[in-house]
Amino acid sequence: VAAVQPGAAAATPDAQAGGAPGTAVGAAGDPAEEEAAPSKLPGLLLVLGVIAIFVVPMFIGGWLAKLLNMPDHGWKFSLSIGTVAAALVLLITGEVKLGPDLSGGTTLIYELQDASQVAVEGEDVDNAVTSEGKPKIEIGALIKALVKRVDPTGIKEVTIRKYGEGQIEIIIPRAEKYELEQIERSITTAGVLEFRIVASDRFTKHRPVINIADNLPKSETVVRVNDNKVAQWVPYDPEKLPGGLHTRVVGGEPQTLVMTDDGVDITGEYLTQAAPDVDDAARPAVRFVFNAQGAFKFKQLTGNHLPNPSGEKYQLGILLDGRLLSAPVINERIGGTGQISGLDDQEEVEFLVGILNAGSLPAALNKEPISREETSPTLGAQTIEQGQLAIAISLVAVLIFMLVYYRFAGIVACIALAANLVLIVGAMILFSGAFTLPGLAGLVLTVGMSVDANVLIFERIREELSRGAALRMAIRNGFARATQTIVDANVTTLITALVIYKIAPDNVKGFGLTLILGIVMSMYTAIFISRLIFDTADKVRGLKSLNMSRIVGETHIDFLSKRLAAAVMSAIIISVGIFGVANRGKDLLNIDFTGGTSVTMVLQEKMQFSEVKRVLSETELKDKNLSLVEIDDSGTRYRVTSVEKDVETV
Repeated sequence: VAAVQPGAAAATPDAQAGGAPGTAVGAAGDPAEEEAAPSKLPGLLLVLGVIAIFVVPMFIGGWLAKLLNMPDHGWKFSLSIGTVAAALVLLITGEVKLGPDLSGGTTLIYELQDASQVAVEGEDVDNAVTSEGKPKIEIGALIKALVKRVDPTGIKEVTIRKYGEGQIEIIIPRAEKYELEQIERSITTAGVLEFRIVASDRFTKHRPVINIADNLPKSETVVRVNDNKVAQWVPYDPEKLPGGLHTRVVGGEPQTLVMTDDGVDITGEYLTQAAPDVDDAARPAVRFVFNAQGAFKFKQLTGNHLPNPSGEKYQLGILLDGRLLSAPVINERIGGTGQISGLDDQEEVEFLVGILNAGSLPAALNKEPISREETSPTLGAQTIEQGQLAIAISLVAVLIFMLVYYRFAGIVACIALAANLVLIVGAMILFSGAFTLPGLAGLVLTVGMSVDANVLIFERIREELSRGAALRMAIRNGFARATQTIVDANVTTLITALVIYKIAPDNVKGFGLTLILGIVMSMYTAIFISRLIFDTADKVRGLKSLNMSRIVGETHIDFLSKRLAAAVMSAIIISVGIFGVANRGKDLLNIDFTGGTSVTMVLQEKMQFSEVKRVLSETELKDKNLSLVEIDDSGTRYRVTSVEKDVETV
């Protein structure tokens, strides 16, 4: 029960530092025991795929233009065929991902390593610290940092929210094992990057500190002189770092000593960018760039540790979360960029780049979650089936209406609509986006908008024909005059969709994303592809007429004379709506806005989801935004959430 709250490393432009390979960040365990990530597409197949998708359509487009004697339409054929072909390839070879509400997934609950870091309501976060001197944070800041790291684009539909005191709940859509491991690794990696000088017996000024460090108890890692921290023992991987380090072994873990009293404290907060790179040996690497302040400090640190007269060189230790990542030698003063190389593979590079670009977490989470559950779809199978049926019926109904009402033009609209759906789903696969139920609602909405654009065009063509224009002229004018209206209407909706995607919570971003893609694709298919089909049909068949049905004929209603009555009726309806919202008050909001209680229960006997839902709906929770989630497929484990904040009541 919980309360729910609303390598060799271091190369730079100034110098290329040598050294032995550094350790991979957060190295994984025995590879034989882990599920391997999917293999990369071989280069030859990738080239062939690019040729098939982009080059072949160009030849086909040119051939069709020549065959049909439409020389100015060659690029139009190529673009239409190429985009639809690319989307179809993605649809066939890719994977359509579903959000946790449709596919289920994994629910993880993590605790902060130090729960006292969470500031209480009304506490001054900027100045508050724990008894151990750690800065206090707002839990929202930690959640924001986790979202930026795990799902920066918001298209993976990973839900991260507060769960109880000092706890974070993370809901991950159903994914492959390696994807889940990568997400968990991102969550538990604090991402604190530090640059330190590695201690060595070769340098006279290091020897007194080393003597003190060697006499420390094995349980202590910090070396102090006159209460000042001057050095620290840190873990490292001896197989991937050079020899010659001053080391010790504690509990089977090798540790090396790094200095912390050099007067220049450089951390990852000074980084402005990290990007994949390769080193001089063409091995995977990460290049990082400092801001002006960081570049100055980095140049100062390396300048203070240039090779001595005898040619002995200092080593620059690069640490991530207190673990020595690599230790290159310093050949000369280094400026504003650097390189971390010697990493295991490209997966390690991408992981490290993501961590560095997202920044460090304001507070660290425990490495292991206190709860890990595989959940069934949060909406329940019955709800999903009903939603899919509703979508299918609406789509079929629209297609039938367009075919019956607009005839040949309806066929064109259906082709454009099919292309629209293929392009949207292909784009979602390309961006690794996950469809949620709100996302499917956005998809259905774009179907209506796509058809609406075609209707505007067809009705403009009808008007042109009624004025006596020739069919070819009517088609040209219909598209030209309707396009401006379509663009105006879609741009305003696109602005709204962008705002939703940018600032809305994660469980609504799916709607914003599919709406954005739908608007762009619907304009492309309704205006561009539909026009191309009409032009081709006119050239091939020589269209003589364009028959369309008509329910309402000529009208002679003076609508403007009814403006006063319409205004009064509008005011009454709006007033009723405002009164209804005010009367409902907070009851209008669900747990995402108000907080509440979550209870996980285990039934003594198996019970169907629908039956559990029916029983609970007969309790006093029925008016408390009751939500039910089946934890697994056993039929006995369920999670109930409600805006009711009294745990005992729930």
